[in-house]
Amino acid sequence: MGKGKRTERVGQLLVVAAGAAQTLATEQLEPLGLSPRSWGVLSTLVESGPLTQIELATATATDRTAMVYLLDELQGQGLLQRTPNPEDRRSHLIQLTARGKEIQLKAAAALAKQRNTLLEPLDAAERSQLVDLLTRIADHWEELDTFGAASAARPAQALKAQQKLADAGEDENTHTPARKPLSQRR
Repeated sequence: MGKGKRTERVGQLLVVAAGAAQTLATEQLEPLGLSPRSWGVLSTLVESGPLTQIELATATATDRTAMVYLLDELQGQGLLQRTPNPEDRRSHLIQLTARGKEIQLKAAAALAKQRNTLLEPLDAAERSQLVDLLTRIADHWEELDTFGAASAARPAQALKAQQKLADAGEDENTHTPARKPLSQRR
C-alpha cells in the first residue's frame, strides 16, 4: 500500500509488523550463522537454563521432529551440547556451550539495533505502550489456552525475550523508563 490509509484489520497489521521484524532479524542473524528459530532456541536456553528436548520444543512451539534437526545443526556449530539427564535416563538436557553463549550475546546486541530500526517511528512512551499492549494480548491468549499449553506458551515467552532484549539494548540516548518484569505487572 502507498501512503494512503492502511487497513484497520488488526491481524493484517500484526502480520505486516511481524514480517518486518522477521526480515530485520534475519538480516542480523544470518551473518552469525543463525536463523530466527535457532535464535529462539539459544535465547530460551539463556533464559531457562538447561532443558530437555521436549521442554525446549514446547517452550519454542517447535515440532519435536523439527527440533531434532535444529538441535543437530546447533550442536554441529558448537553452540550447544546434549548431556544425560540425571533425573531421567531416557532424555538429555540441552545446554549452551561457551561459544553458544557468546554467539547469543552477539545476536542479542545485533537484534537490539534492529529493534530500534523497527520501532523508529515510535517514541519511548509509545514503545513501552506497544510492549505492554502486546504482552496483555499474549497473556490473555495464554490464559485462554485455546490450543493447549504448547501453543500458548510461545507468544508470552517471545514477548518476555523481546523485553529482555530491549532492556539490555537500551543506550544512553534512549530514555525508556525502567520496566517491571512481566511476572510483577499483574
